[in-house]
Amino acid sequence: MKLINNLSAIGKISVLLSIILLPEISFSFKFSHKLKSHRQSDTLPAPYSILTDSLGNTDTILNKIYPVKKTCVGYHLIADTTWQNPNVFVISYDTLFQYDYIPVDEAYNYSGRITLNKPFSFFRPSEVLNKPRVALVTGMQGGLYAIANIWWSSAWYSKYDRSKFHLFNDWGEWNQMDKVAHAYSCYLESKWTYDLYKWAGVKEKHAIWIGMLAGMAWQSSIEFNDGFQEKWGFSWGDMAMNASGALLFGIQQYLWHDQKIQLKISASPVRYASYDDPAIRERTDKLYGTSFTEILLKDYNAMTFWLSTSPGAFIRNPNSKFPKWLQFSVGYGTKGMLGGYKNIWSKNDLSGDVAINNSNPDDIIDRTNIQRLHRFYFSADIDWTKIPVKKHWAKGLMKILNIIKLPAPALEINDNHNGSKVSWHWIKF
Repeated sequence: MKLINNLSAIGKISVLLSIILLPEISFSFKFSHKLKSHRQSDTLPAPYSILTDSLGNTDTILNKIYPVKKTCVGYHLIADTTWQNPNVFVISYDTLFQYDYIPVDEAYNYSGRITLNKPFSFFRPSEVLNKPRVALVTGMQGGLYAIANIWWSSAWYSKYDRSKFHLFNDWGEWNQMDKVAHAYSCYLESKWTYDLYKWAGVKEKHAIWIGMLAGMAWQSSIEFNDGFQEKWGFSWGDMAMNASGALLFGIQQYLWHDQKIQLKISASPVRYASYDDPAIRERTDKLYGTSFTEILLKDYNAMTFWLSTSPGAFIRNPNSKFPKWLQFSVGYGTKGMLGGYKNIWSKNDLSGDVAINNSNPDDIIDRTNIQRLHRFYFSADIDWTKIPVKKHWAKGLMKILNIIKLPAPALEINDNHNGSKVSWHWIKF
């Protein structure tokens, strides 16, 4: 089920991509002169700029005060600390909002031409509940969820025999790489669902719960389908790792309103031809696929999962020069896996480990001489969301980039029984 376990994360990424790639709705924003009068307040920015007027005098271009409406464009929290005693204090927050002021109507009594300020950007998260955006996000989520379940049933589960609902203990399979993949997928799905509903103006605490529940819903539908498959079953280990991914997102977002510890992935195709063994090549082609996409989705030997964090995210000193975008990462990967539990298979079942005990001994291929390594890495990374970009579409792009670990030098520690347990990678993908 490693293919299905990772497809849900890809589906969630496509939700965000569909928003990022929509055309931005805006007017051109250009100032050639600044208005000196006829604004509603000296503290408010002018909602327009004057290009020309019939009298050549910017002070007389308007014959009535422009009615404007305000649109919230951002906010930040101001801490208010109350000390109860030297050891106990309470922190509350006041919210300071920033607004854009734009004309209520574009048709006014004036002589000349004006250009309006840029309106509320499509990519900018709404600071108030935006029902059309909520409907858009919910519809996309529901549609993708329904399509995914139909696809799973027709294109995947229909190929295998069904049975009564039953449990399945697969904790030792694939050196636990599939378990880490479950946590990663649920973390990513929870985070992106939260981001989408925050974009729609849903309150923080509600968006957190929606994100966590959505992540669990995507992964749980896979587990319940597995429960009715004769070849697999419902795995409590998978569900536990799903919950760990959702909680990793939710607890951080609730406590810090930020993801200071992030789950990421990297991948690089494995050269199985280096084994110089046609049986191994046949096995891996059938088990993991031959296309680049199949390999990235199915081959756990090619994947590495990372926990990335920045010390700067925990430094409370506002004058600290430590860059918040610089992260340090701990990774986990494997090597030498040619089956779920061991490197033995039948040449009549190249894509699985079914009925090896009942197979003809002449059909059994034994490659237990190839070690199934556990590999741990230490490396550096970048938190792209801490790169100072102003455009909201660019901020969305930074979030997409943040799901992948940046290729960088890495130190590896493994459990090799026949050689060095430490190695250095000048570039680890």
